[in-house]
Amino acid sequence: MLRLLTSIALLLLAAQPVLAASGTALGVDPAARLEDKQGSKTLVVGTDVFIGDRVVTDAKGLVQIRFSDKTKLVVGPRSSLVIEDYLLREDGSGGKFAINALSGTFRFVTGGAPKDRYLITTPTGTVGVRGTAFDLNVHSDHYSLLLFHGAVVMCNKANKCITVDDFCDVGMADLTDARLLGNTEDFVGAERTSMRGMFPWAVSESDLMSPFWVAQARECLNRAVVPNDTDAGGGNTDNQPPPRTQRPGFQIGPNG
Repeated sequence: MLRLLTSIALLLLAAQPVLAASGTALGVDPAARLEDKQGSKTLVVGTDVFIGDRVVTDAKGLVQIRFSDKTKLVVGPRSSLVIEDYLLREDGSGGKFAINALSGTFRFVTGGAPKDRYLITTPTGTVGVRGTAFDLNVHSDHYSLLLFHGAVVMCNKANKCITVDDFCDVGMADLTDARLLGNTEDFVGAERTSMRGMFPWAVSESDLMSPFWVAQARECLNRAVVPNDTDAGGGNTDNQPPPRTQRPGFQIGPNG
């Protein structure tokens, strides 16, 4: 009888669904934590990330996650996000690659899933991904995006949308509008300084593992810019910008 009960117990255990990890943290700089159903724990290299998990970093935190479909995600300092859905759920059904970027700075590089399976939510709108690499800066009242490759559709909660599809283009969406701010070569002076604060990995990728680098990304904010000004004489660069009218809705600040 004991042997029979033991066999039944083993069969029941074997029949339980195995929770498949959505992704794995390949690089972690302290301090970063993962919040799941069991509570909060410090993230370390090799930690698996599952649907429903929340990743949170402090002022020095940095997390680099690779998912099973080869999608790559970087969570920068003072940032938080939730893995809301994944392409393969624990019951074996198909889902979307869906994350909720709550606040902070992120890098997103799509993997091998169909383009319509990716969705990023922010407090003020959504990003529809079309096979893409981009950096994202999220605040409670707006989000900004710097595109490297592919295309995205940026929408706000009022369903006003724009398509961003050119190398080094910057888009912004808030509660009232979604708009293309321009190409990084259009920004000089204080605007360009603000851009470099908003998208630090387009300035330097030294903090990232090489698999999380994006080809040509550093060209966006490191190229010398000569303002289109007849009085500039073709000799001005970022260090000597002419007076420039601030774009409507563009907020100058170290963090965008």
